[in-house]
Amino acid sequence: MTSRLPRSLDPLPDESLPGYLLRLSHRLGLAPTRLQQATGLALAPNAARASTMLALTPATTAVFAHATRLNTAEVTALTLGSLATRYPPVDLARTGRDQRRLVHGLFVRESWVFARFSRYCPHCLAGDGSLIQQHHGGGWNKLWRLPIVFACPTHQRLLAHTCPACGQPALSRSPGAAMIPRGGDSTLHPAACRAHRPGSRPASGSCGHRLDQAPAATSTHDLAAPLALQHRLLTLLSADDATTISAGGPATSSQYVTDLRILTCLITASWPTGRHLVDTEDAAGLIDRHAENVQRQINQDRRERRYPRDNALYDAPPADAATAAALLTAAARITDADSPDSARDIVAPLLENQPGTRPWVRKFLPGDGYCSPGVQAALGPEVGALHVIKRTGVPHYSTRRRLPAPLPVRFGIQHIPQRPPEQWLNYLDEFTDLKSRLLEHVLVIRLAHATTGRTLIDAANQLGIPRLAADNALRVTHRALAATSRHKAFDHAVGNLIEHLDTTAGLTDYGRRRDALRTWEIPPGQWQELIDGLPGQLIKNRLVPHTHWGDGKRRLASTWAWTELTHGDHIYAPAVRPDVHATRPGGEDVHYVHTRWQHLLRPSPYGHFRQLRDRLDPFIRQLGEHIDNGQLPRQ
Repeated sequence: MTSRLPRSLDPLPDESLPGYLLRLSHRLGLAPTRLQQATGLALAPNAARASTMLALTPATTAVFAHATRLNTAEVTALTLGSLATRYPPVDLARTGRDQRRLVHGLFVRESWVFARFSRYCPHCLAGDGSLIQQHHGGGWNKLWRLPIVFACPTHQRLLAHTCPACGQPALSRSPGAAMIPRGGDSTLHPAACRAHRPGSRPASGSCGHRLDQAPAATSTHDLAAPLALQHRLLTLLSADDATTISAGGPATSSQYVTDLRILTCLITASWPTGRHLVDTEDAAGLIDRHAENVQRQINQDRRERRYPRDNALYDAPPADAATAAALLTAAARITDADSPDSARDIVAPLLENQPGTRPWVRKFLPGDGYCSPGVQAALGPEVGALHVIKRTGVPHYSTRRRLPAPLPVRFGIQHIPQRPPEQWLNYLDEFTDLKSRLLEHVLVIRLAHATTGRTLIDAANQLGIPRLAADNALRVTHRALAATSRHKAFDHAVGNLIEHLDTTAGLTDYGRRRDALRTWEIPPGQWQELIDGLPGQLIKNRLVPHTHWGDGKRRLASTWAWTELTHGDHIYAPAVRPDVHATRPGGEDVHYVHTRWQHLLRPSPYGHFRQLRDRLDPFIRQLGEHIDNGQLPRQ
């Protein structure tokens, strides 16, 4: 067992593991690396890895606690992993994360943890004036490693991240280096800059500038809004059960952090589209420079033909606290929207400007999502998350493509069926490579839109086409047309058909027929009249008696009649689906209709379905005449 140290220190509130080691090594007169070895964090001659500040194994925790006279809870609280339930980027067990990833791997790859440097408040590093802090300084706060912590509410200032003397990041380390830079130097104060002197070799002495003696902050930025946001974020990070409101709904601290991460990425990627979210020119200028730097890196990657990492660069938070404050405050304005619909109105232009971010955003939305319910409902339809679209009923973003402005027409939605007549499809001859069923849906939806001026989904609903079916047809067709640059040609073809219908007299009133047959099936008595005298089924030139003429076939015939009269899609007929917006019903008769449909659609010339069609066709013509003349069908 590792021996106990002769003296120890009580950790300060939210103190980080590197900060605690710096203060304790200063008190003991040891080099930080030697202290790490003495407390079980590293084996001589090595220093502790940087990932140690994220999490310790139970065995290492026990050894360190014994050596420093702390309890295990105090040791765990020194690590960033203690924030796992509140801050997702440090949560090793988060659903969806590759469980095989090592702590070190996560620490290297996760951009929303500052693994290579720390922000700091000079006044906090100077300490509170107590005797112990006069000697060894205040603590390096573990929260300063989080990009969402950019200000010190106690001292009413933004955090710094570079040394005023050498300009290098505080506690900066090179790739693969130890947790504490220059850990072999026992002469440096805990608040001293540990970077090598500018212009010198890395092996030379440290800069040594005291970061706790930095001049007072001279920021000209209005700090009221950033400090209010910082107070809100620190409150969320302070307790596991802390909650807030985001996009009109409740959000845990973990969800709200994810909200801000997604939204800052979108703001950066689409900048300056989100300029209206920023109140001051100073803040806008900071985001300008940040977005320009990101774009410069993206352009360099492309020039050097590196693997594209656009979204990773958009996602990387700025080190500068003022820039981070501007970005996060802008993102928070989106979360302050009173509802998902209001938030969606804000984020839609951002995504439209930078559509390449949609797949990245979708990764945060599986199931109930890592983000808040409000932001998930706002973003889901805009990035094509189908489970969110289904739950919210908000149409897919691609269905809201800007269409040619509808012109006044003399025909109405009552003249538009669910399935276009064959002569209408002649206008789409050059699009026969597209899926015909989806193409037909899109055509009639566009025609209905031309008559109502409402959204495409609303137009589909008025035709009796379910929202999800309409959304799927519009989305798939949109993608196919976009891939071949034929949107303009399709709009032109639809426009030609609209002109044709506008000058055509005597259009069929499908709306009247749909209304008359909304709850209709062939009545049992009328069904008996229709089938009276029909023989049994003819199989291999032999009459088979007892052919089924019951309710299943009556419902099949009713569906056929409805489809012929309304030019509707048989799967939405009232006989098999009374409410197209409800879950599709099952049952023996419904199954019978769907499995026998092709027999009635293309009947064998010798079977009983042919004989049934011979009875049904004149019946349907007569029924159509009655409805067109204002008579209601028998019930």
